[in-house]
Amino acid sequence: MSVIDPFTAKENSIVHRPVASTKRLEWLQNITLRKVLLKLHLYISLWLGLFLAIAGLTGSILVYGEEIDHWLNSDILAVEAGSSLQPLQNILATADQVSPIKHPAHHIQLPKHPDEALIVRYQVPHQGPGHNHHFHEVMVNPYNGQALGHRDRSDSLINFILRLHYKLLVDPFGKWLMGITALLTLVLTMTGIYLWWPKTGKWLQALVIKRNASFTRFNFDLHKTVGIYTAVVLFAVSLSGFYFNFPDVFKPAVNVFSSVHEVPRAVKSKTTGTEALAYETILSNAQRRFPEMQLQRLYLPADAHGSFMVSGKQPNETRSKGATMLWLDQYNGEILTVRDPNQFAAGDAFINIQLPLHNGEILGTPGQIAVLIVGFAPLALLITGIIHWLKKRASRRIHHQRLSAKTQ
Repeated sequence: MSVIDPFTAKENSIVHRPVASTKRLEWLQNITLRKVLLKLHLYISLWLGLFLAIAGLTGSILVYGEEIDHWLNSDILAVEAGSSLQPLQNILATADQVSPIKHPAHHIQLPKHPDEALIVRYQVPHQGPGHNHHFHEVMVNPYNGQALGHRDRSDSLINFILRLHYKLLVDPFGKWLMGITALLTLVLTMTGIYLWWPKTGKWLQALVIKRNASFTRFNFDLHKTVGIYTAVVLFAVSLSGFYFNFPDVFKPAVNVFSSVHEVPRAVKSKTTGTEALAYETILSNAQRRFPEMQLQRLYLPADAHGSFMVSGKQPNETRSKGATMLWLDQYNGEILTVRDPNQFAAGDAFINIQLPLHNGEILGTPGQIAVLIVGFAPLALLITGIIHWLKKRASRRIHHQRLSAKTQ
């Protein structure tokens, strides 16, 4: 039978504990901010890189989505410019006959250009989550009043791409996932800038791809240069993307710094009557308030107590879908409420620029082209990043194998 000396046992235990503690201390000492951010950058990319690539590619298409839609469906969206327009009441009557939705139209989209069809939209009855703004469209030639065709808006290719971009065709889970992807892309962009930042002042080396380099070096240089050259645009697009998917989170955050006001809903007419004014009269009253405004949409009263709403774009607005709105009494044409972007407080103005920030319209055609190009960056960064990560893993595995061989 063996006897354990308690003093020896205690001494041995004292010897081993500091070794383990020392190793843990060395491990903690080796942790740096750069290593933490590198891991964060890596894991966000691996978890959400595919969704970000989908958002980027679909976003590039959507920059010119309206133009693509008109090109693909020119038979129902394009007309030959004429000299005189048909009364809107007659056009609406034609659309009502063609539309499979047998309740009053929701709004009329007026042509932006003389060779475009007028579109009458009917709200499809609620069909569950994700269909609150589901419209059926009837296209009418505004010059001769002829119906050119009709379609469910969600059946168009561009709308399909929009739903893929916005919510991966799945609601509400896809909307949340893409919103979280947009939020974490902000983190990804900021960590990427930190990791790229040259510590030795070699700015030229950090901004170019080395010539005649190995594939590994070329891949790494391509990753960092694509990342840094697209960082600002990617950050702006991701910020606005988070807003579109989580407005109930974004707006209160902005409201902390400057007031944010919601768009008025269900504005009531002050007077009553048996027959609403002609649509042209309503549009004329709105035009008199803003003579240089391009009229874009006419929203029809929901009932006998509702009002008309006219929306349009003033010359100094950055977004193609104008944010100028007027609500008018349907019986006497009096302007009840006005939403003028030129009078917005800082909070409302910041919310209003999210759309032109997202599609590049804020900088005109150069901005749109920039967003279109940057849309391909997430896919390039995903591919080059995975290649770099796999090569580093393989290198570490070989290194460990060599160390193990030496110790045997």
